[in-house]
Amino acid sequence: MRRGRRLSFAACLVLAVAAAPRGALAQTADELYASAVKARQAQHFDEAADLLKRALALKPDDADALVQLGFAELGRNDLPAARDAFSKALSLAPNYRDATFGMAEVEYRSGNLDVALPLAETVAKADPVNTDAAVLVENIRKAKQTVVSKPKAAAAVLAAVKKPHRRPDPVPGLMEDGRRLRTEGKLPEAEKVYRRALKLSPKNTDVLVALGLVVGSSQRFDEADPLFDRALAIKPGLLDARLGKVRLAIWQGDTLRAQALIDGVLATAPDNVEALDLEGRIALLEADYTRAGRSFQRALALEPRNAEALVGIGDVRRADGDDEAARQAYHQALALQPGSADVEQRLAIPPPRNWRLDLGSEVSDLTNGLGDWTDSSARLAYRLSPRTTISGRTRLATRFGHTDVQLEGRIDQAFTPTFSAYALAAVTPDADFLARYSIGAGASWQVVAPAKAFGPLSLNIDARYDSFADTSVTSIQPWAQAYILDGRLGLSARWVHAEDDTGTVADGYVLRADLAATERFNLFAGYADAPEIDDGALVPTRTVFGGISFEVSDPLTLRASIAHEERPTFDRNIFGLGLTARF
Repeated sequence: MRRGRRLSFAACLVLAVAAAPRGALAQTADELYASAVKARQAQHFDEAADLLKRALALKPDDADALVQLGFAELGRNDLPAARDAFSKALSLAPNYRDATFGMAEVEYRSGNLDVALPLAETVAKADPVNTDAAVLVENIRKAKQTVVSKPKAAAAVLAAVKKPHRRPDPVPGLMEDGRRLRTEGKLPEAEKVYRRALKLSPKNTDVLVALGLVVGSSQRFDEADPLFDRALAIKPGLLDARLGKVRLAIWQGDTLRAQALIDGVLATAPDNVEALDLEGRIALLEADYTRAGRSFQRALALEPRNAEALVGIGDVRRADGDDEAARQAYHQALALQPGSADVEQRLAIPPPRNWRLDLGSEVSDLTNGLGDWTDSSARLAYRLSPRTTISGRTRLATRFGHTDVQLEGRIDQAFTPTFSAYALAAVTPDADFLARYSIGAGASWQVVAPAKAFGPLSLNIDARYDSFADTSVTSIQPWAQAYILDGRLGLSARWVHAEDDTGTVADGYVLRADLAATERFNLFAGYADAPEIDDGALVPTRTVFGGISFEVSDPLTLRASIAHEERPTFDRNIFGLGLTARF
């Protein structure tokens, strides 16, 4: 008998669970909220109100849930309950337009036309594309005219407006708000709007893609990628989601992954304009400006009012050194997309200054009564193109009553955005202590692209051969440099290996930190335990050094430095001043 009762109880429990409303099984406030929105949109107002009350019991200060409850109560024509819900929402979020609209609806249905009209007008003025608000304003005005001109008909009019009606879907309006905010560069505000839309419609792939793009633009790539995956799980092969993943790869600097993804898109949609724009972006990252220009021009031919293609053409022209032509393209894009933060930022960049002058002078105080050394230099550089710079340098040095003048020529070449190299040659006529001639070369490879928290990370190497009167020295210096704290702090470590022609070898290292204290003020400090090449000799040296630089204006920067050097035979205190001028 007991066993039969247990089986009956279990069967009843199963049936009770199976018969329970879906919302009743929700465990979290978000789950209850999502179920309630679906119920309200299906005009199941009683179920929606019950679910929203449960959600608010778990999360009392949820303004979104309060607004939804207000509309559910309007659907049940419970005006006092709706007024209470909207009032609480406005106390939490005074500028919540949906709550203001709901309160206007309550006052309208309650016959308080003088109160309802300014509320509805506030919403209509703040959101001109909100047709619901515009219609409500018109209805209130008509009702007021009827009350004034036909008092007997007023009762019938007021009774009619109290009838419940279905609330239109707010998601399209939220999507438009989010798009506008994103265009204006207001990413945090756009994200809030899209998340509200996603709360109302959790399986809306348009919302998922838009939110993924905003989160990715904020460099939160690990959060953005799953949003595109969710959209693809709902609609496999969704083109917008696939293109979103391409953009993420581009923002991360992963050109190989981006190219593989865009090739897959273009295989199925060869004339998709957005895909062509992204192919151009990838080519720009790879410094293939011919291919980039071809992709953007093809996109513009398919869609002449394509602002993104015009921006890409401007970027290609700027990369080729034609800043005036680039600005023309940017202005055309801005005319098509007024208020675009991306375009305005490009136009705000001043025209490039192709000349650069660096002046510097150091005075060294030697211990043991050995007097002073001086070392001054002047370098003039000219940018032949955005990728090529040539420079010449003159160095004047004095030591122990002797003076040497060294002349140097150098060329720097950026082969890609992540790989660059240089070569130099120097000569000292009638050299006393400097090298008679020197040749050198180096390269830099950015292995990690800039990111919000870490990067960029570059691997570098410098090599040099110095020929003196009695000997020659070869030095090789591999080093790495990384940036953290959003690029404000740079850390570098350098290994120094030197060897003369007799086989004498000396090794050491240099550590350095650079800090951008403010936008214009920078600090650096470091320590070195490395050989110094002095008149062909490898002198073991320990050095503590530091300095500052201050950007007085865009073209002018001032520098100062100090160092203490310990050598086997004397110590050396070094004081330096310098400036950089761009014109």
